[in-house]
Parts: sequence; structure tokens; C-alpha cells
Amino acid sequence: MIGLDTNVVVRFLAQDDETQSPVATRLINRLTAVNPGFISAVVLAEITWVLSRAYKSSRDDIAAAVEGLLRSSELVVENAPAAYRALGVYRGAASAEYADALINETAALAGASETVTFDARAASELGMRLLR
Repeated sequence: MIGLDTNVVVRFLAQDDETQSPVATRLINRLTAVNPGFISAVVLAEITWVLSRAYKSSRDDIAAAVEGLLRSSELVVENAPAAYRALGVYRGAASAEYADALINETAALAGASETVTFDARAASELGMRLLR
């Protein structure tokens, strides 16, 4: 198994760099279920941020990209159960960030009774408690 950094996965997904995208694609195409790539929860959160902010991807496109990564037998995603739960929450939210949903779902699966935040949007859309 090899770890994949955010920029490698984004170059693969976006196919926007004539030098780096083909290199990322060759690497990812060589991954197998026996020799997979590893995507950490941090990388997954960063991917969604980059797709949203830098590439102006739609929520539906971001959700599809995350789902594709999660469903790939050639990739291992850290804490996949929380990532799947966060994806469901993200799809149902109007504007909350995937990273915030992942934070909340990871905490819930770890046994947290609640997640507190100063982010009013995360509190209202994701069920976090707004800290005042």
C-alpha cells in the first residue's frame, strides 16, 4: 500500500495539468486491491476543499468524486464508515462543508455525545452544538 497526497488525487480527478495529471493517472491505474493506495481522512477533506474552492466544482460533482474514491477497490480510505456517513450528510445539506460533516461523523463514531463548533452553518445544518 502507498499513501496518496491530496495533490496526486486532485491531479488524477481534475486532469488539469499536462505534466502531473498523466503521472498521477499512471500511478493510480497501477493500484490494485492487493496493492492499493491509501487516502487519509485529512486528504479526503482537503480534496473536497480544493474541488470546491480552486475548481469551483458543484456539490454534486464533489459528492460523486468522494463516492468514487470510497467505492474504489484499489483505494483504502481511512475511517471509511465515517467518510460514507459524512457523504450522506453532505448530500443532504444545503451548504455545509464535507470536512465539517466528516469531523462530526468521526466524532460520533468515536463515541462523542456531541461536537461543538463556532461555525453557525455547521451547527444548524449538521447538528453540531454552537459554542457561545
